Amino acid sequence: MRPFYQVVLFALCLQVTTVSVVADSAQSVPLATVARAAHLQYTWLSASRAVQLSGPGIVLVIRPGDNLYEVDDRVEVTAVTPRYISNDIYVSRKLANHINQLAWQAQRLASIQEAQVASAVNTMLQQVNAPELHGTIVLNVTQLQGAEALLVTGDAPPSAPVRITLLATLSSDVPNVLLSRHDLTAGPDGKFQAIVPIAPDYLRDSFIHVLATSLPGVISASSQLLIHPANAGITVPVEAYPGGIW
Repeated sequence: MRPFYQVVLFALCLQVTTVSVVADSAQSVPLATVARAAHLQYTWLSASRAVQLSGPGIVLVIRPGDNLYEVDDRVEVTAVTPRYISNDIYVSRKLANHINQLAWQAQRLASIQEAQVASAVNTMLQQVNAPELHGTIVLNVTQLQGAEALLVTGDAPPSAPVRITLLATLSSDVPNVLLSRHDLTAGPDGKFQAIVPIAPDYLRDSFIHVLATSLPGVISASSQLLIHPANAGITVPVEAYPGGIW
């Protein structure tokens, strides 16, 4: 009778193991299903015994028996170890939801970047196909009272782009220094206006050169002015020190 008991015991163990595997499978999700739901490409990496899920802007690598998995150039951790069952890798539902969220974020970012590239290409094509402009820029520049800035006004061909470039002459021994560039667009009447900071040139009695340029065919303009204090000519009581010994 002893062999019979051994057979019964083996059958019971086999049944318990089967029930355990089935239960684990019910609480987890095969990566093939996760890939379809997240619109990711499913690829077996036989050399490293792993599965790669890839899509626009994202690549994941998951290995059975390893709590660490790769997301692009970083490593993340899952609490439930992925398992190899029935010719696929099974992961927890929590990890499956996380993969779906990562894929959605990456695909959304990729869509935004594609739209930005398409917009930039469209703008470039419009500029290339735009009719050639002709005319002359008229530029007026004054230092804005009470501020470390310049008031730039002028005229250009209607709707023409205008770039304002500021250069500073700080010393006779130092080449001119680029301060900033500012892109404007002339109105339908050809007029443009902007308040342009002089930063970082706050050196008194230094020269600032203002250049206004546009598309080929439009004659540029320039102006130069000497930097004075923001409130030159104004006497503030706190600056009027009394005579005598302090």
